[in-house]
Formats: sequence, C-alpha cells, structure tokens
Amino acid sequence: MRILAISYLFPNSIYPNYGIFVHNRLKALQKYCDIKVINPIPYFPMYHSFYRYKNYNLIPKIENLKGIETIHPRFFFIPRFFKSIDAFSFAANIIPIALNQKFDIIDLHWTYPDIFAGYLLSKLTGKKFIVTVRGHEALYLDEISFRQKIIKSFLKKADFVIALSSKLKELCIKNGVSNKKIDVIPNGVDTKAFYYIDKSLCRRHLNINLKERVIISIGSLTYGKGFDRLINVFPQILKSYSDTRLYIIGSSGPAGDYKKDLIKLVNKNGLANHINFIGEVPNQNLVFWYNAADVFCLSSRSEGSPNVLNEALSCGCPSVATDVGTVSEILKNEFMGIISPNNKEGLFAGILNVFSKNYDRTKIAKYMEQFSWDLCAQKVMKIYENIVSS
Repeated sequence: MRILAISYLFPNSIYPNYGIFVHNRLKALQKYCDIKVINPIPYFPMYHSFYRYKNYNLIPKIENLKGIETIHPRFFFIPRFFKSIDAFSFAANIIPIALNQKFDIIDLHWTYPDIFAGYLLSKLTGKKFIVTVRGHEALYLDEISFRQKIIKSFLKKADFVIALSSKLKELCIKNGVSNKKIDVIPNGVDTKAFYYIDKSLCRRHLNINLKERVIISIGSLTYGKGFDRLINVFPQILKSYSDTRLYIIGSSGPAGDYKKDLIKLVNKNGLANHINFIGEVPNQNLVFWYNAADVFCLSSRSEGSPNVLNEALSCGCPSVATDVGTVSEILKNEFMGIISPNNKEGLFAGILNVFSKNYDRTKIAKYMEQFSWDLCAQKVMKIYENIVSS
C-alpha cells in the first residue's frame, strides 16, 4: 500500500525535532507500507529578517529523513495576517506535486491549511483521505475565523478521522464528524530508545550531583510550554527542598526566541545557581536525562499529545504534568505521577507531592512497554486497509 502523507508539521534537516511525532508514526508505518511525505515550507519576501524564519531557506527542496522521502515545496503566506490565503496557497503548491505521485491513501497530519488541499486532492484523484487531529488547538475552537470554518466544513468530509484522545474525539463529533468515521489512537513511544537505566549511572554520565533533587522539563522555549510558571514557583520549592535543581532542555527553534525572557525571569528570582538551560539535546541522549531526573515536569499551557511525557514515563521517571491535551489519558495511574491543574500553583503542589513519595521506576517503565510506536502503526494500518477495501 502506498501512502501520501501531507503535513504542515514535520521535521527537516534544519529543524530535526519540529513535528517529530508525525515522523515517528510514519517511520513506524513504513514497516507495513510505502510512505512519501509532502511538507510545505512557508515563504514570503524578506523572511530572512524574521527570527522564526531566518533559516527556512536552508531547508532542501527534497531530502531523505531516516528512510522517508520528503518533499519540501514552498508556499506563500503572510505571517500573522490574512490566514485565509494559506489554504489556497498551500493547496496550489501541493496539488501539482501530488498529482505526479502514485498513492492509495491521502494521510493528513494537521488540520489547517492541510485539510483544504487534502480534500481537493481527494476529489481530483478519487483517493480517500484521513485526518489526524492532534490537539484542541488543531480545531481552532477559540476563534471565529475562516480557518475555523474551513476545518468544521471539511473535517466531516474526511473518510476517516484519527483523534489522539477521547476528549478530542468528542470535540470532533460535536463538530459534525460521524461516530462511525473516527477512532482514538494515541501517540506511541520508542521503547527501544527510551527505557529504564539506573539513576546514578546516568548522573555520572551527565556529570550531575548525585545528592541533588533534579527536575527536568523539555520543550521548545515558547510561552505555551509554561517554563515561566515553573521558574516562578521554584523559590517556593527551594524553601521545602533546598537541594533542588531544574534543568530546562530545548531551544528556541522555529517558534521564536523566548529564552531571553526566561533568563530574565531566572535572574529576577535569583535562581541562576539553581536553574540550567541545556539547549537542544539529540533524541538519542534524552534517555540519560529522563533517567537522571527525580521528576519530569510538563508545565505546558496547552498540548496535543506530549511525546516527552510518554518518553519520561517509558524511562520510569515519575512525572508531574498539567491537565492539557491527552495528559489525563497518559498519566492515569497514581503510580506514574501527578496530573496538575493547569496553573503554577498546581505545578508547585504536584512537584512537592512527587518529592514526598517513593516511586517504583521499573514498574512505570514496564507499564509503558505496551505503548510502542509499532503498536500505534498497526492500529493505523488497519484503518488504511478498511478504508481502501470499503
């Protein structure tokens, strides 16, 4: 079976972690079918002057990402304004390329502007298309706009919808998707890359003090990831546990430079000796960080299905995570950690709660073995097969 995957979110050689969760699923699916990806890159005149887009010209037009052939056409857009243009520009650049490909199914991994192009391509080729809804933000329910209307109109026309959580499934059904054409398939985790290792061995490897209480938090350095909330409650944490150190892993990446604001906040709170910014860490090295930590903290204001939480738990690391996206369905057992209210006070209480308990890290890691990307791929493959045969 040949799959044409279209996704606004997808990694590339310049930003290898951007949309990595889409790549992970498609890479797992490649064991069962042929995959080709079209990942359009935004373009506009003078984009070099914008921090977020300054390296976009370095992204190759075609590349092979760990065995997946990926095409990166450019589509015109205007940052922040006239978002209705995106759908037409996106489609105009994708469709001529897609019509030269051989495929059996169109697989969309984001909603806007992807869904308009996917629908048109389906009509032009007679091939069926599916859409994966990866988070509340993918539905744009908090705005009254053209893109929100486009999503509501075309999502229900998809031949099948995959939601990453039960909550997202309910939202899609409320927006007109038939209950018969939607299923929940959460993101998987690479259990071969993320697994339990003795904490002391990992701390020696990373040169981390064996006697410290270590919190790690991972993500792009953006406002949405909520690192500022974690920094703001850290003085209170130190009053209870003075030996605590926070390691923030991640870079500004394509979403903007928020690191300067976070550093200012650290200095304002007098935390320079307690909080370390590590920068971007290669995926293959994250296993040491998860295992070195006493607790992993996801402080996000919003999420779809946070891969980092799956990875931390797969390593056996007790976790505190705000109640966003699929967190309540991932962190549903008390032996794994704490689900926090989506605010800084909840994070503070959750971290103190985890510090006060003894967690069986091997039990957590063992439990997560059932959520591999391969199992996720097998479930998606069944949907492909059912759609083609129907």
